[in-house]
Amino acid sequence: MPVTEAPLLTRLRAKLAGEIASDSLDAYRAAGAAAYDLFVAAEQHRAAAASSAEEPVGRTFLVCTWNAFVLQTLGDAFIDADYEADPKTVGFVPPVTAEQALAFYAQVEQWLVLGRQAESDGGYRLDAYLPAELPEWVEVEPCPDAHLHAMISACAEVVEHAELAVTDLEKTASVEAKAVARIRAELAAVKASAEYAVQLHTQYHQGPGSPQLHERIETSIKGTVEKAYALGQLAAMPELTDQVPSSDALRGKRLPGPGEPGFDPCCLTDPDTREQWQRDRQARRAIQALWANDPEPRATLDIQAEIEAALGNGSVVYATAGRGRRLGNYFCCPWAPIYAAERPITIAGRRLRPLQQFTLDVSAEELAEGGPFKCELLLGNFHPTSTIDYCDPSSGGHQD
Repeated sequence: MPVTEAPLLTRLRAKLAGEIASDSLDAYRAAGAAAYDLFVAAEQHRAAAASSAEEPVGRTFLVCTWNAFVLQTLGDAFIDADYEADPKTVGFVPPVTAEQALAFYAQVEQWLVLGRQAESDGGYRLDAYLPAELPEWVEVEPCPDAHLHAMISACAEVVEHAELAVTDLEKTASVEAKAVARIRAELAAVKASAEYAVQLHTQYHQGPGSPQLHERIETSIKGTVEKAYALGQLAAMPELTDQVPSSDALRGKRLPGPGEPGFDPCCLTDPDTREQWQRDRQARRAIQALWANDPEPRATLDIQAEIEAALGNGSVVYATAGRGRRLGNYFCCPWAPIYAAERPITIAGRRLRPLQQFTLDVSAEELAEGGPFKCELLLGNFHPTSTIDYCDPSSGGHQD
């Protein structure tokens, strides 16, 4: 098909909006469309095996086609959502949208190639870490509405096919009941998370949505998409369940909140330095102000519970510096520990890679200037410092 140039008015609108031509993305989209045909063949093969209660031949083939399908679906969804949001600039997309879609498309080819190899060789084995992870999300503040629409739309389709795969898996007599039960539980968790994200998104557009709610939707839907991607791989290759911490394990035990029996205001603070801060009057005041200003203390505590559960199952450790010494705590109130991921894991909707350092950054400091309350995972390479910041909006000071 010959390439036609976009109308002049469309190009002008795109230029004024800072958008770029989607020619290269369109090429990737067309080339990767084969992922859908291969996925349909894989689904038919799996369903046929399930109807006779037989083991599907070539679970590696099922994994590869699933991964190619999800990546292609996500890339297409981001482009479609942008075109729907701004039909006057079809053929052009914001640079951040192009970068995100390209991140998905760039991995489709490798899974298509591996899938074809596995299709022709039933005993083919992958030399790759499974379950595979999605590419990193392109960070932009705030996340464009079109991106939220794209993720919610793609997530619905991915979860639907994941449920079909799990249903077929349950009919396979050769798969251990324990693995099937675990995968079924993961499916229930993913569906619940997807429904929650959709409800949040609906409420956001029905009323005066706040920036905090917008960010919460983004975090929720990204985490759900990542879990759905992993779920499809588990349904294709049940033996992978031994390598993935369960959703229940990551949820952790419920931590008491403000006003509840057993609530510990210093529960976010590094255990090794907690007594030090409890003896510091200014620190105690800053921590009290933190909880008094937190609009969603339950959400904050749930993230901390996830971290503690990950610490408990070895997915996360306290980060260390030279000679194995702990890095210690972050310099801002509430002086949370510096952690490091031991293996791929999702916490608070953020996908963490092995060795990636992070901390829980909770602060009311920006409220004094009309900013939002902050509660997020902060990723980076941390170094020891003598700086102390109480992050108290009423005191406004820090000390070295």
